[in-house]
Amino acid sequence: MINFLLDLISNLIILAVLLTACCVINWMRPDAKPNGYLVFVVFVAIALLFDAALTFLVFADSQARYGKFSTVQAFIPRLAAYVTACGIAIGLSRMRSRKAAGRADARTVIRASPSAN
Repeated sequence: MINFLLDLISNLIILAVLLTACCVINWMRPDAKPNGYLVFVVFVAIALLFDAALTFLVFADSQARYGKFSTVQAFIPRLAAYVTACGIAIGLSRMRSRKAAGRADARTVIRASPSAN
């Protein structure tokens, strides 16, 4: 359980760093609109592929030294941490888009016809 929590915390720290970097990029270049949540999901997908390759190909080849890392029981908590972090990122992204849509609706201006004056 502690490994899952440590993996989840490290993934959330990476999410915070990516979101901060995307905010800085948006501040420096308003025309560029990187989505930090999407960048994080892609980053986690790539990390998951590398983690699976290490677990089942590299560590499995040297059981004497890395046997505890090459088991499915060791991989499942890391997989759960990756999936949970992606779920949190997608949830935060949806909350942000709903909030932005609410702000856009609040800015709606109704123009009166010229004959009303």
